Amino acid sequence: MRHLALFSGVTLALLAPISAMAEDTASLMVTGVISPASCNVSLAGATEVQLGTVKLSDFVEDQDLVLPEKTASLSIDCKGAAAKFWLRAEDGKGNEGVSDPSSQAHYGLGFNEQGKKPNGYYKLSIDAVSMSANNFVLKSTDGETGQAWQQIGKAVVPFDHDGNAFAFAATAAATEPADLSTLTVPLKIAAVLAKNPVVNEEVELAGQATIEIFY
Repeated sequence: MRHLALFSGVTLALLAPISAMAEDTASLMVTGVISPASCNVSLAGATEVQLGTVKLSDFVEDQDLVLPEKTASLSIDCKGAAAKFWLRAEDGKGNEGVSDPSSQAHYGLGFNEQGKKPNGYYKLSIDAVSMSANNFVLKSTDGETGQAWQQIGKAVVPFDHDGNAFAFAATAAATEPADLSTLTVPLKIAAVLAKNPVVNEEVELAGQATIEIFY
């Protein structure tokens, strides 16, 4: 009996650690990440619009010279995740060299130091007519915050650099931008050179529009 009692005691001592290590629950961890939209804007193809060489003899006295219209395209890519985005433009030249500042869609072409006057301007427009989808243009009424919009229409829309933003919708009744993952926005560039330039040596025409995306 003593031996049995001793044996039982040893057995209980050996079983105690095994019982303490046992797990009666299991935990499943569920993790993930909520990622904000990440949209890129770029110029499709060339990033420079060439106006070419203009001869002084191309000008008619006391008349501005209208150059042939050029085109470009903006490409927006939100990397497969649809998002509401809008675009704002600035005159990279700070409105320098705009001979006709009557429109916020007129961008500078630099200054003619020989004639001490602006070179002219170019008008930048969104060519919504050429867009196959989401071609109803909206313009913000609260800067670039994207909270208030007005419908501009489905046409060639002046791309103003007045601090407000432009966005795109699928219908004329839309009151806010559409959720889009990609979009191509065709642009028109119409340059006008100021009349009666003074040209004793080459004058450089240099404009820059800076376009920023918000979402």
